[in-house]
Amino acid sequence: MNSKESLRSWNSFLGAELSPKKGRAILESLDLSGVGWHEQLLSHPDLTDVERKRVRSLDQSRLDSQSIELLTEQEYPEALSECPGIPPALLYLGNRQAIGMPCIAIVGTRSASSYGRVCARKFGEDLAKAGVLVLSGGAVGIDGAAHEGALSVGGKTGAILACGVDHVYPSAHSGLFTRIAETGFLMSQYALGSKPADYKFIQRNVLVAALSLAVVVIEAPLKSGAIRTAGFAADFGREVFVVPGQIDAFGFHGSHSLIRDGATLVNHPDQVLESLGIARSPSTVAAKLEGIAGQIIEVLDAQAKSVEKIVELTGLVTSDVLSELTMLELDGRVLREAGGFAKAL
Repeated sequence: MNSKESLRSWNSFLGAELSPKKGRAILESLDLSGVGWHEQLLSHPDLTDVERKRVRSLDQSRLDSQSIELLTEQEYPEALSECPGIPPALLYLGNRQAIGMPCIAIVGTRSASSYGRVCARKFGEDLAKAGVLVLSGGAVGIDGAAHEGALSVGGKTGAILACGVDHVYPSAHSGLFTRIAETGFLMSQYALGSKPADYKFIQRNVLVAALSLAVVVIEAPLKSGAIRTAGFAADFGREVFVVPGQIDAFGFHGSHSLIRDGATLVNHPDQVLESLGIARSPSTVAAKLEGIAGQIIEVLDAQAKSVEKIVELTGLVTSDVLSELTMLELDGRVLREAGGFAKAL
């Protein structure tokens, strides 16, 4: 546990929003032996008026509201400590042990298609089953589906935020963030109460790439945060995997450009695990299906059924059925035949 005064000082430091290089230089000139060095920071001659104003405007009472913890660079996981340009401290809410787990990031567009969301959830589920922490940015769309996939199988997931860890953005993910923090973590390089901004999302993407062993891109337009995350990952020497989509789908134009530039095409989570040398537990392969997949399997048998019939029997939306059938086929759970789809026996 971190002392209140120490957290206050570090929260002030992060609130100044210094560049990593300037931040480290200032830290080296401060006496950090005491529990609190907030005033030292405020009076430092290298702090600009704008940076000093940011510190003074912080609501330090936010430290009392939640169990916020500090992670300094001496405690960083190896993957993170090896990367240049990373801030010297981070704040997090959640499970300290989860931060040291092997992480694989799943990223993609907020405006995800049903196919993209199903793929993100499928990859989140299978990577989590293999003991990997699924990392993403907490946004709607692909991020949210990946987090949900990991949680649905009792796995761990972490969200790197472009705001303070006490600021829920998007607000629709309030419940999701609570569940993430129960076993995984919410993490940020920004002070408590900080609100999101465009430049913060870029810096957030750097941290996602740095903390991960690899990045899996699912449904990313040409100009998107996911493409930038993939670029940062490549710069850090991480492997970049891409799930392909329809060639005329706008949401996959960026994904396909990554493949052209040398990223690894994958159509199943096992391919990611195999490439990284991570063993998948055999006991998880035949796990009971739930949700949309479970409903589809429930109405299938050895006699092939058309998509229209499956929609009729399940009451599901056609796009969801088509997306899930793709994943079930890849998993060997269903077979595509002339009359439609049948359960694999």
